[in-house]
Amino acid sequence: MKRFHLLAGLALAAICLFSCEKPPVVGGDTDQNWRLQASTTKLSGITYQLNVYSFADSDGDGWGDLKGITRHLDYLDSLGATALWLSPIHDAMSYHGYNVNDYNSVNPKLGTEADLKDLIDKAKAKNIGIYLDFVLNHSGKDNAWFKTAVSDPNSKYRDYYVFSDKPGESVTGGMGSWYSVSGGDLGYHGLLHFKLDVSTASQPKLTVTQTTEAAQSGNTDTSVKWFIYENNAIRMYKTGNNVYEITLNINNDWGVLVKDDASQWGDHKWGAKAGDQVVEFGKPKTLVKGDAANDITFGGSNLKYWASFDSSMPDLYYGPYATASQSAAFKDMVAAADKWIRMGVAGLRLDAVIWIYQNNTAANVAFLKQWYDHCNTIWKANGGSGDFYMVGEAWCDNAEKMAPYYEGLPSNFNFYYWYTLKDRIAKGKGNDFAQTVTYFQNLFRSYRSDFIDAIKLTNHDEDRAASDLGKSLEKEKLAAAVLLTSPGKPFIYQGEELGYWGTKAGGDEYVRTPIKWTRTGSVPSTALSGKVDNAMLSAEISVEAQEKDPASVLRVYRDFAKARSAWKALAKGTMEEVTSPNPAVALWKMSYEGQTVLVVHNFGGGVASANVNIDVNPNKLIVSNGAVSFSGSTITLGAYASAVYLL
Repeated sequence: MKRFHLLAGLALAAICLFSCEKPPVVGGDTDQNWRLQASTTKLSGITYQLNVYSFADSDGDGWGDLKGITRHLDYLDSLGATALWLSPIHDAMSYHGYNVNDYNSVNPKLGTEADLKDLIDKAKAKNIGIYLDFVLNHSGKDNAWFKTAVSDPNSKYRDYYVFSDKPGESVTGGMGSWYSVSGGDLGYHGLLHFKLDVSTASQPKLTVTQTTEAAQSGNTDTSVKWFIYENNAIRMYKTGNNVYEITLNINNDWGVLVKDDASQWGDHKWGAKAGDQVVEFGKPKTLVKGDAANDITFGGSNLKYWASFDSSMPDLYYGPYATASQSAAFKDMVAAADKWIRMGVAGLRLDAVIWIYQNNTAANVAFLKQWYDHCNTIWKANGGSGDFYMVGEAWCDNAEKMAPYYEGLPSNFNFYYWYTLKDRIAKGKGNDFAQTVTYFQNLFRSYRSDFIDAIKLTNHDEDRAASDLGKSLEKEKLAAAVLLTSPGKPFIYQGEELGYWGTKAGGDEYVRTPIKWTRTGSVPSTALSGKVDNAMLSAEISVEAQEKDPASVLRVYRDFAKARSAWKALAKGTMEEVTSPNPAVALWKMSYEGQTVLVVHNFGGGVASANVNIDVNPNKLIVSNGAVSFSGSTITLGAYASAVYLL
């Protein structure tokens, strides 16, 4: 019974760890004061990744919002969060926010700048920083910069993007496609001047040119019988003998026609010959009428733009990478970042950084260093403590290809950590896990001595960890315990702590599921167009239910987060592999400033024992999940069980 009293005391201690009081001392230990080594300051370094649009809805419109996050800061604090990574908050073309219309704005569906500032301030009071997702590789196609670049060839914004008339360095070696500025191969979006010469009545000629002149409204002189038909018939102006002209802002994906009557069709319709529909700007095109007349098309105006992802996301271009910070695009983008840093944003997550210069590592790293150095300078000038946090999504084939990105950024996501962990859990093999993690750490350290390893399970672009683990609650709890006892900066993805599953097979929305806060309440699913697995979102998977269930996935995340927050060796320690005689058992030590803990995990589905050649006091159990016991120097763990001891 003594062991059960001890665990009850530890549970009580864990509950108190985020308060201002020291955890209580539980009797029965050789050294009754060992728990006094626990910190009352939140040390965990945990970041919680959330999708603003599906996390919490404060006003009942079906969209998650910034106020919803603010209302749930206590929940995030209970998970040990010291930072929140918000999905893109800027005005954008789509729900996910990665095709940005305006980097200086807050999407009104998510709230206001005042709401963001309120979140920043209230989170800071709980020792939680706010990180913004910042998209440097591309903007949205509806961004005013891009629209101006397309419509005005002399605009400075023509240099902000990768166009076919001057592709720059960005399209050498990588992924992506060229797209017509019209969004297709037929229509056009932008200003065009039309000149119609009807000197030969049976063969009128239409000349189309690009222009920067202002668009004209239709002519009101009803004596003129010639029209350009786009989405409606617009009367032209007579400018000479048998010559008619007009400048229009064309905005469609099919092209134009010429008409000699606003409402009649048939022989009143004039167009291009079949097989000769595409206009060459500045060159007259002879028209035919009636059934022989086809749409006059533009072939994307013969101008195309490069997009690494899809047509809604035109790539930004920063000029030669060595001097990227001198480019106008860089200056405008970094000015937007400055605004948010001065508001109090404590970090940035940079999207798709390997594609900024199309998988050219040296170019990307040089660019990122310029970007980081600028933001860090602004952070310090604004009174920020320490260095500004910035983490890159440098998603490469392997850790060796990603590691050089540490020369540009202080932190990068370690996708290979999760690949390794799920592989070892699937194999029931834990005895080389610490060795592999240590390899990653040494690799990154060779590029940056003060690197910050951003470890994670999955994120918004990957199948859920629970799905990868076969929806096994025991394996999900093990993965949580391993993540929160590993060196680095752990990221917890929205819903992971509740055991959410889901795959991208039916769409990305199914891995961006809303949080179900109560057993019977609704979830913010409007942004996801209802693409939600409602069968998964049962009453029992809700936060309300799991908070009351001592065997829930949420409880494991909270318990291990509290342990990580209280014990500096777990939060900030250096990993040292401990040889495990049992292939299923992972053993390592974590040490920091004179404090050392022993971490033990069973990656196997059966009971496993290992002889620990270390002087361990089994009473100094910091946290555990599953059945754990000591006999002499042998530790025995139930299937997928975990434990941490103070040495």
